[in-house]
Amino acid sequence: MAPLVEVGRSIFLDTGLSHPPGLGCVSCHQPQSAFADPRPVSPGAVDGRTGKRNAPSLMYAALTSSFYSDELITEDNEKQFIWEGGLFYDGRAKDLFEQVQEPFFDKNELNIPNPGALAASLRKASYGKRFKQAIGDEAWNDDERLLYFAYRALVEFLKEPMFRPFNAPIDDFLAGNKNALTEQELRGMQVFQGPAQCEVCHFLFPTTWPKSLLSDFGYDNLGVPSRGEKDPGLIATTKDPKTRGLFKVPSLRNIALTAPYMHNGSITNLREVLEFYNKRDLEPDRWGPTDYPDTVNREDMGDLKLTEQQIDDLLAFLQTFTDRTVAAMKKTGSPFPQNPKTEPSTDEMREYFPDWSQRYHPAYPGDQATLK
Repeated sequence: MAPLVEVGRSIFLDTGLSHPPGLGCVSCHQPQSAFADPRPVSPGAVDGRTGKRNAPSLMYAALTSSFYSDELITEDNEKQFIWEGGLFYDGRAKDLFEQVQEPFFDKNELNIPNPGALAASLRKASYGKRFKQAIGDEAWNDDERLLYFAYRALVEFLKEPMFRPFNAPIDDFLAGNKNALTEQELRGMQVFQGPAQCEVCHFLFPTTWPKSLLSDFGYDNLGVPSRGEKDPGLIATTKDPKTRGLFKVPSLRNIALTAPYMHNGSITNLREVLEFYNKRDLEPDRWGPTDYPDTVNREDMGDLKLTEQQIDDLLAFLQTFTDRTVAAMKKTGSPFPQNPKTEPSTDEMREYFPDWSQRYHPAYPGDQATLK
């Protein structure tokens, strides 16, 4: 493991940086849950404070496309913007480098008062000597440069092949092994691609990466049940009223391990998610009110007319998205998934990573210097 990646791993596991100590990245992105949080929302370092969104999986997060918009012309000759990519449910971080910085200073998360306090804590950390050796004395003694490398270290860690193993049964099938799926799973794939319309947003084909990421990383308002205070979603980033209540479409990779579901953790299990998609508009009392009904997607879901057998088959198919290395953790008790030997290294795949905002950081020293 490269020195900077090793430092990123240590920062990820460090629960002593928060104010007060006791919370770290690993607290809300738990490896056994495919680096998601099994709680609807995560508690913060300060007693009584919590986030308002469910912490998503970090598996494949480094492969998420950068935030951007496309301008389309509708059949009525009107301009329409399509927003895609970015990190957080509202896309406010253009890429992973921007994303990893926010939790440190969020009062509902690690609650670190300012960058200087974080730099001081990093210098006192048990891995401080290794960190200093990785970046050199000059950067170590400069808060801004030290923090640049801390953020960069986290990003490099999250790029590791263990976070992108592509070794689920669906990968075997897509690679040409037609025996990789059972008959029920194959029926479920037909439902996925057909009446359930899942593939409208969760592509089975490659887009920005040589293998399928199982998402277009677009934004949608699914009309999910309200939970807690209203969350405006994408509009906070775009300022466009048409995006009120829209949230990013997640990857479905390892979806069976990341309950509860939806941006606010309001749906408990995967079967309920499918039932919600299938009969949302037919059973409004079951699901209750949603925050922003005016922008809810009424075209692609809500009355899919799926049978119980189709739901069973679709549920079986979704299980094929679970990576073997992640599933094996429960059997072996390993704190992290194994790095798959078949997946190319970060250096080999560097051109595919949507990783550019770090070049705008004031302390950016150039590509080669960041990768010691």
